[in-house]
Amino acid sequence: MTGAPVVPAKDLRAIIGGAMLAMFLAALDQTIVAPALPAIARDLGDFALISWIVTAYLLTGTCVTPIVGKLSDLYGRRRILGASLLLFMVGSALCALASDMVLLIVARGLQGIGGGGLIPIAQTVIADVVSPRERGRYAGHFAVVWASAALLGPVVGGVLTEAYGWSWIFWINLPLGAVALLVADRALRRLPIEPRRAPIDFASSALLSGATIALLLVLSLGGKRLPWTAPETLALAAAALGLGALFGRRQARSSEPILPPRFLTDRVIAPVLAASFLLYGSYLAIVVLTPIYLQVALGRPAGETGLLMIPLILTSTLTANFAGRYSQRTGRYKGTFMVGVPIAVAGMALLAALAAHLSPLGAAAVLLVVGAGIGPTFPSSTLAVQNAVGRGDLGTVNGALAFTRALGAAILIAAVSALVLGLAADALPAAQSLEDLTRQALPASARAAVTGAFAIAFAAVTAALLVALAILTRVEERPLGDQPGIRRTPADRRS
Repeated sequence: MTGAPVVPAKDLRAIIGGAMLAMFLAALDQTIVAPALPAIARDLGDFALISWIVTAYLLTGTCVTPIVGKLSDLYGRRRILGASLLLFMVGSALCALASDMVLLIVARGLQGIGGGGLIPIAQTVIADVVSPRERGRYAGHFAVVWASAALLGPVVGGVLTEAYGWSWIFWINLPLGAVALLVADRALRRLPIEPRRAPIDFASSALLSGATIALLLVLSLGGKRLPWTAPETLALAAAALGLGALFGRRQARSSEPILPPRFLTDRVIAPVLAASFLLYGSYLAIVVLTPIYLQVALGRPAGETGLLMIPLILTSTLTANFAGRYSQRTGRYKGTFMVGVPIAVAGMALLAALAAHLSPLGAAAVLLVVGAGIGPTFPSSTLAVQNAVGRGDLGTVNGALAFTRALGAAILIAAVSALVLGLAADALPAAQSLEDLTRQALPASARAAVTGAFAIAFAAVTAALLVALAILTRVEERPLGDQPGIRRTPADRRS
């Protein structure tokens, strides 16, 4: 297999800039909505539906990640990225114009279809033009872009909502999206990649989407709006299993599978996907769980908890950047897993053991350690799976990784939330969500019970990280190639 043509430096900067701008837009919109939710509920009513403003985006965004990755392999990055940006912008405009909660939720679903395609395609574009060994440096840049958007989102969302009204958190996506579309379209015209034509497997797409939506509905409704044993919950779970089984059967016979079965036997891709499910899920569970712990167990106000979370985000970003540069220098990626994950395990174990005794600054210091350990796994997992496939599968494998991470986040967040609420049920029987814990004045006995529940939840996250570490020991180390899009296998190395 031959490598891609060498891309001139000017074109390379334009291509990477366009990809990063698209990723920034998608990452910003994941956090910009949160500060506006109370204002939206006041204006549109139907407060009981407010969680679906977030859930609808999650549902559709998760469904499309593996599908758009495959489509970008078949029909080209520029077309699919442009279509994703247009859908994102149309969805944003409809969100801003929504006159009731149901219309807003539907528009958020459309916005999620567009947003769900931006991140995996942006990562794939880098893999198209940069050799596996050089991708580490750019993976670090992506980590900085992601963290910047995550930190700016709540700030920008709060300012816009207070100064101009909640609709402006959606209107702002139009000029940003237009710039991203213009830059990315011009840049990707220079991409030296020829798309290949093949029929779209609509049936597989429908089966995967149906299975994913059914599973995410179980996780979002179970234990909250519906009991876990309710007929509706069980029916959704059965639908998820049945549709998932049908999807698997069809993929085994498909000439252009969305999630190729060979990925599940590859000694790099299979363990990295499994570990990423746990690693990213654990990270997002920590991001969701810890602010509630800081408010309830340590009695800190909501504004201060945001500041206390900065060490986690900052160190995970810095060490992700370091890991990328390490891979660039050494041509290897497994070492960052083997060093980083044990550090994260140690930090989470410390948080679980000392949950009832830490000061706010002490908790922030422990989170700093956790972030330092888990950060390197993000670029390293991307580099590993990209290095294991040929150019024709880059979009597919990036979509598979993004899908696995999103699914892991949804499942682990639901699991730790249910664990905390179940353990705290005697002390707070009325609580149906983690946020409910922050809306009650807790007596000392109830606070102790809830703190104990968080300690057990942190221990569960520690266990998930340990399992991920055990899986990562099975990852085969394949030296990172020097040409864009070239697969490095044991046979390649012997030749």
